Amino acid sequence: MVISRSFRLAFLVVACTSWLFPYDHPSRPEPGAQIAAGTDPTTLIKAVFENQKQIEAARKDYIFHRRDEDQEVDSEGRIKSREFKEYEVYFVGHWEIDRLVSKDGKPLSERESKKQDEEVRKQEAKARAKVVKQESGEDPGKDSFTATKFLAADRFYNLRRETIKGHEVYAMDFEPRPDFKPHSVMDKVLKALGGTIWIDEQARQVVRLEARFLTSVKVGGGLLGSVQKGGNVVLEQRFVNNEIWMPSYDEVHLNAHVFFLHKSINGTSTYSDYRKFRVDSRITR
Repeated sequence: MVISRSFRLAFLVVACTSWLFPYDHPSRPEPGAQIAAGTDPTTLIKAVFENQKQIEAARKDYIFHRRDEDQEVDSEGRIKSREFKEYEVYFVGHWEIDRLVSKDGKPLSERESKKQDEEVRKQEAKARAKVVKQESGEDPGKDSFTATKFLAADRFYNLRRETIKGHEVYAMDFEPRPDFKPHSVMDKVLKALGGTIWIDEQARQVVRLEARFLTSVKVGGGLLGSVQKGGNVVLEQRFVNNEIWMPSYDEVHLNAHVFFLHKSINGTSTYSDYRKFRVDSRITR
């Protein structure tokens, strides 16, 4: 892909403006729609993260398919190249483990497959180490996304009720807190983002997140990399098999500098073929 998955996912913690994604936009609430007593933005965000623990327990039994499409464009927005990659994906904790299975519609060679086996083992080892830290009460990593960091970095406001495809959802806006001091790359991302989040009223799960970069983000003072103001990202989830919430779509549109190279990043990921697999199985060949 034009941008590495780990770098890309760092910016998919929240999502983009509504024009970016051709999806049924949430409708405005009916007149008289009320917010339940005792419901406030902070309580809802905490409930989402608390529910995530149960979701992770069920997700470990699932494997699914992800198709990435990345476009590289020139300075005038014309598409220079397209790249397609397909993955088999499963979770360890809330970290995705990705095994590349094809590139531009062609299956991997035997050599490439063996390389992927090793890559998957490395991904698993790192994810399990983070899970151990998390379960022991330690911070799983300075660049991990947590409820505490999200609530510290951003202000949540304008709580309201809307509908998405006929389902009642809560919607709220968020923006950076002016007094928040970032100490990591993830902190800097959160400090730069503003947007809207939609939460399923009954399940207390994120249905859709939209965000844009209100300011630029620099890594290593801008020498290692930077993301320019105005970039957009989107993330969506859906309820699968009447049992589990899973990722369904994400999209990213960013102008970035990596070292001295400029990259215009335009990518989408679609998820499908959710199925259960044995807990002790692995997607190595």
